Amino acid sequence: MDTKYAVVQTAEAHAALETFVEEDIPVAAPVLVASEFSGPPLPNNQKGSEPYTDDEISITWEKGEAQPAAFRDKWFAIAFAAQFVAVSTTAMVVASTISWAELFSSTDSDSTTSNNDYGGDDGVSQEQAAPGIAFWLSIIGISVLVAPALSIFSLGLMSKNAIGMITASLWFSIILSGLVAVFSIFVAPLVGIIYGIFTICLVSYLKTVKHRIPYAASNLKCSISVLKSNLGLGLVAIGSMVGLLGYILSWAVAFMFTMSLDVMKDNTGDENDLSPLGGFVACSFLLSFYWTHEVLRNIVRATVSGVVGHWWFVPAEAASFCSTAVMGSATRASTYSLGSIAFGSLIVAVLHLIRNTLHNARNDRNGGILRCIAACILAYIEAMVQYFNKWAYVYVGLYGYDYIESGKRVMNLFKQRGWNVIIADNLTNRLLGIMSLSIGILTGLCTLLVTFFVEEFESKQGWLGVGFFIGFVIGIVLSGIFMGLLSSAVDSVIVCFAEAPQEFNDTHPELAQEMNQTWKDAWPDVVGTVIVGLGGGLGVV
Repeated sequence: MDTKYAVVQTAEAHAALETFVEEDIPVAAPVLVASEFSGPPLPNNQKGSEPYTDDEISITWEKGEAQPAAFRDKWFAIAFAAQFVAVSTTAMVVASTISWAELFSSTDSDSTTSNNDYGGDDGVSQEQAAPGIAFWLSIIGISVLVAPALSIFSLGLMSKNAIGMITASLWFSIILSGLVAVFSIFVAPLVGIIYGIFTICLVSYLKTVKHRIPYAASNLKCSISVLKSNLGLGLVAIGSMVGLLGYILSWAVAFMFTMSLDVMKDNTGDENDLSPLGGFVACSFLLSFYWTHEVLRNIVRATVSGVVGHWWFVPAEAASFCSTAVMGSATRASTYSLGSIAFGSLIVAVLHLIRNTLHNARNDRNGGILRCIAACILAYIEAMVQYFNKWAYVYVGLYGYDYIESGKRVMNLFKQRGWNVIIADNLTNRLLGIMSLSIGILTGLCTLLVTFFVEEFESKQGWLGVGFFIGFVIGIVLSGIFMGLLSSAVDSVIVCFAEAPQEFNDTHPELAQEMNQTWKDAWPDVVGTVIVGLGGGLGVV
C-alpha cells in the first residue's frame, strides 16, 4: 500500500532554498513516493528531465527511485542461506552426539586433580585462587552499563564541538607520533627517524586539510543527529554481533568435527596433510566464515542507509528509539536486499580467502616471491572492492536496487552530478577511532575500581589487571558498534546530499545551510561539488 508525502515549506525553509538556488546547486523534485517495504520515500525518477551545466557542458542525469518490494539477486540469497543452514545443521548434529554430562564431569575431575597437585584446598593460596562469581558479574555488568553510556555521551560531545574534536584528533596523532619518535631515537635511531618523518608529514597534512574540517564537522553533526534520533540502530548492530558469535561457535564445532573424519585426511603422507576432498572442504568452511561475517556487517550498513534516507526526507518516521524507519530498514536489508548484500560480500570473501591462502604459502620456496606479490595485489583489489561496496550498499539501503545497479548508479551520480574531485580524507574515522579507544580505557578504569572493592585485598594479585582488561575489551567492542554506525551514517549523508539537497533544505534547513556554507568555505574556487570520503580513506570501511 503506497503512501504519498507532501513536503511543507516554512518561511525559513524558503529563505534557505533561495540560497541554494542562487549558488547554482541543482535541486531535486519535492514529490515523494514510498511503499510499506520499498525503502524510504525518495524523489520519483526524473529520467532525462533535469539537465544542468557544469563547466559549460550540459549533463542529464537519472535520479534514484524507491524500488517496489521484491527479492533481488535472490540466487545469492539462496546460496548464502544454504551454506548457513548447512553449517548450523552440522553443528547441531554434532552437539546432539556429545555427552555433556560426561564432559562436565571430566572437567570437574580435572579441576579437582589440579587442585590436589597444589596440595588440595589447603595448599592453594588465596592469591592463586580464582575469584568468585561476584567478581565476574560485577565487571561485566559495569562494562555493559558504562560503555554505552559513555558512547552516547560522546555523541553529544562530538555534536556540540565537532570542529574542535576533529582538530584535536589530528593533533593527538601528531603528538603521539612525535613522542614515539623522541623515545625511539635513543633505542632504535632508524625507527625514530622514520617516525620523525611521519610526524612532519602529519603536520603538513593538518595544514592541508584544516580548511576542510568545518565541512567534515557538518557531515558528522548530521550523522550524529540521525543516530541520536534512532538509537534502536544500536540494537540492530548488537543483534548482528550476537548472531555472528553464535555462528562462530556453530562453525567451530562443525569445522572440527568435519575435518576429523578419516576421509578428510591424506593417508599416504603426513598425518596432518589433507586429502583433495579435505582441502576443498576446508576452503569451503573458510569461505563460509568470511562470507557470513561480511553479510552480517553489511546488513547493518544497509540498515543505517535506509534510516538516513527516512531522516533526510520524512523525519517524522525516523524520530524514535525503534522508529518505523529502523524496523522497516532492518527488515528490507535482511530480506529483500539480502541477495544484493550477499552478492557483494561474496566477492570480498573470495578475494580474502585467496589472499590468505597465498599469504600462508608465501614461505614456500617454489614461487614464494610471486605468491607474495600476488597476495599484495589481491590486498589492493580487495580494498578497492570494499570501497566500491561501501557506496553501493548506501544505494541498496536507500532505494532497494540490486547490487550491480546500485554500484553503477552511485558512481554515475558522483560523476555526472559534478562531484568530479574525489578526496578521501580520514578526518572522521580518526576521531571515531580515538573516541572508541578512550571509551575502552575509561570502561577499563571503572571495572578496575569495581574489582578493587569486590575482591578481598589478599586476592588482588593479578586479578586487578584481568578486571581492567575485560572492561577495556568490552568498552572497545560496544563503543565500536556506535562509532561504526556513525561512520556508515556519514557515508549515507554524503550520498543524500548529492541526490537531494532541496529535500534536505525542506526538512532540516539549519543543517542544510551549515553544510552548504562549509562546503563553499572548503572549496571556494572549485566549480561543481566536491565529495570528501569522510568515512575513511580509500579501502578503509
